[in-house]
Amino acid sequence: MGCNLRDLANPESINLRDLSDKRVAIDTFLVAYQFITSIRARGEGQDGGPLRDSKGRPISHLMGFLDRATVMIENGIDPIFIFDGTPHDLKLETLDERKERKKEAQKRWDEAVSDGDWVTAQKLGSQIVSYTREMVAETKEMFDYMGVSWIEAPMEAEGAASVHCRNGEVAAVASQDWDVLLYGSPIMIRNLISHGTKRFGRPVLAEKIVLNDLLEENGITQEQLVDLGIMIGTDFHPGIKGVGPKTGLKLIKKYGTLEEVCKEKGHEIPENLDEIRNIFHNHPIGTTTLPGKKMANEEKLREFLQEERGFSDARMKRALDRLKSAGRLRDSGQTSIFDF
Repeated sequence: MGCNLRDLANPESINLRDLSDKRVAIDTFLVAYQFITSIRARGEGQDGGPLRDSKGRPISHLMGFLDRATVMIENGIDPIFIFDGTPHDLKLETLDERKERKKEAQKRWDEAVSDGDWVTAQKLGSQIVSYTREMVAETKEMFDYMGVSWIEAPMEAEGAASVHCRNGEVAAVASQDWDVLLYGSPIMIRNLISHGTKRFGRPVLAEKIVLNDLLEENGITQEQLVDLGIMIGTDFHPGIKGVGPKTGLKLIKKYGTLEEVCKEKGHEIPENLDEIRNIFHNHPIGTTTLPGKKMANEEKLREFLQEERGFSDARMKRALDRLKSAGRLRDSGQTSIFDF
């Protein structure tokens, strides 16, 4: 999840219509985990895992993406979902730590299920779920039927999305990962996917963070923000112990660079510092051109979700009505200007 810059930001609450007629890049994997950790089997005798169809296949991710993507489209947003590519070697340690935590949670979950302790099983359910290759492939297939654009990044999805935003190809990057700002996205949108839902009884609103405003308000440069992020801790470096956003901000403003902070405070300069900086300043995006708008295919979408996976008619009608209201739905034999 990268570093947490909330203490340095002054987000502006927005409505989905504020993003109407704009293309927004979305960090797919983080969104997928939101769905599979929240849309789960709950109640007496339920194990807290993702919802499944009659064949035992997870469908939480499909339910979530179908609902939230069509809500965005209905509000005039053109989403493009970015999938993670191959992780950088410097991230492997972070990924290994996550795997170990998941193994431990899996062991405790297995014991709870074996003992019939459904309360504990449901609490642990969100810690053991995975967004598997099969689920990724299903998501992409569903997006194709929905007419929703997607690409696979060479490395980090939020990094590629941020570069595309810097290049003016999208208007904003939607993610919960504050590293989006380290990658230099001019506009970051938080809570886009959960906008309108309730958290602790209160409605969740999307928030816009403008990078230039954050830099000016805190009196730092983009280069210093990256150094600050490395001090706090990112996926590529654990950070300096005891340094949070406010302390890090004071240090970087006083000493200018991470090297000087380390020199003055007696810390070791992070190994591979220049390489980590380069990941944020010059993140690869490959040669893929962002695809344009397409139309949804109702017949294929119903076959994929309703006939094969048992989605209810009410759920399908709700999603299809949203696509239709946005002018993004066609019958199987109908062509559109978006198809050329």
